[in-house]
Amino acid sequence: MNSNDLIHIGTMRRPHGHRGEIQCLMLNDYWDSSDPDFLFVQLDQLYVPFRVLDWRGKGADTLIFSLRGVETEPEAARLSGAEVFMRREDMNDDQAHSVAWSDLVGYTVIDRETGRLGTVSEVNEQTINTLLTLDDGRLMPIHEDFILDINTEKKELNVDLPFQL
Repeated sequence: MNSNDLIHIGTMRRPHGHRGEIQCLMLNDYWDSSDPDFLFVQLDQLYVPFRVLDWRGKGADTLIFSLRGVETEPEAARLSGAEVFMRREDMNDDQAHSVAWSDLVGYTVIDRETGRLGTVSEVNEQTINTLLTLDDGRLMPIHEDFILDINTEKKELNVDLPFQL
């Protein structure tokens, strides 16, 4: 499985109960509005597929998964902290043409007024305002209203920022 075929959807947290269920902190709602059979867990730089037997919500941003082959609490605990992905082809049509914030890592940010600002090295969605970290360490709040264009072929994010970095 190629990383371009996958989209980052969350991070495994901790086991839930003693039957191998595991909690996953979700970064977006792609999983909720799709119906995929598999999720992919990044383990040792590999994307390992797990068939989803069942899932349910817990709070606003957490899902609890039951996965084939994960039947005990220790087996679930081995997945804790791992990043979780789904296939882009499993996304519904509206989602498949969108770009997640996490996809912007490696994109060059170009402001309409000031030109090149830098390259996105990290995306932080843990706060109310999503922050992009540029390669020089500057933090840049990002919002859909700031975006003029996302060129996936050139890996460029064209913005019109209402502030100066």
